[in-house]
Amino acid sequence: MKNVFKSSEPEEIQKYKKKNAAESNKWKSFRRTGAYNSVRETLIKDQKGLCAYCEIDLHPQDRCVEHFIPRNQSTPENNYDLDWQNMLANCRGGMENIDISEEENERRISQPPNRFACCSAAKADFIPNEKFLNPLKLPTLRLFRFSSLDGEIRPDANACENAGIPFEYVQFTIQTLGLNVQRLKNERVAIISEITQELDQRDDGIINPILLKKQIASERFGDGKHDWPAFFTTIRWVLGKGAEEHLVDISYLG
Repeated sequence: MKNVFKSSEPEEIQKYKKKNAAESNKWKSFRRTGAYNSVRETLIKDQKGLCAYCEIDLHPQDRCVEHFIPRNQSTPENNYDLDWQNMLANCRGGMENIDISEEENERRISQPPNRFACCSAAKADFIPNEKFLNPLKLPTLRLFRFSSLDGEIRPDANACENAGIPFEYVQFTIQTLGLNVQRLKNERVAIISEITQELDQRDDGIINPILLKKQIASERFGDGKHDWPAFFTTIRWVLGKGAEEHLVDISYLG
């Protein structure tokens, strides 16, 4: 889970709300318009192709629009259904059949459906409280660390302290979103192992270790103008200071 840098409200939403000002402006009605797909694609573009919670890549058959504050909390005064700042693009939580060929996505080593949900499916109608982190309000620094043994995501105590975010808030968010379901842990282990092997293979005993990690970060993250690789924060953690230096170089904003 990482900071999401959001663009301005799409014109399609503005036009719909203006045209239907006298109506309830509910999400179900909006979804029946041709503007829905455009709005969803804008969310995905803002997030550079990743689920706002687990950071898996958003495949055409495995993506949805999530309302951070559930739509059932909408009132005439607070219309969460069509609040642009309340929308995120997420995966479907690993609970539905999806057809992803090996050619399309070699990284997904375990595919849905699974027994345990994550992300939107795990969160369901939970009403966010102060302990539940909003991706739109996260700092750009990394708040999480990972186990290289089992891929478990955990709060980074030092980063939490530096950001002024209580350790227990980060842990609560991980638990609420089911970010340690086995499917996600397996995929993180694969990513960590892959990069660790690459570091070993490219270490000639002369190159500065941080410079090598920065080179690999540059290759994986690019210039920040295109989609991020899946499990961005996991990769960032593995590459450590090298990743941080590269992200500074490309003026990383999330």
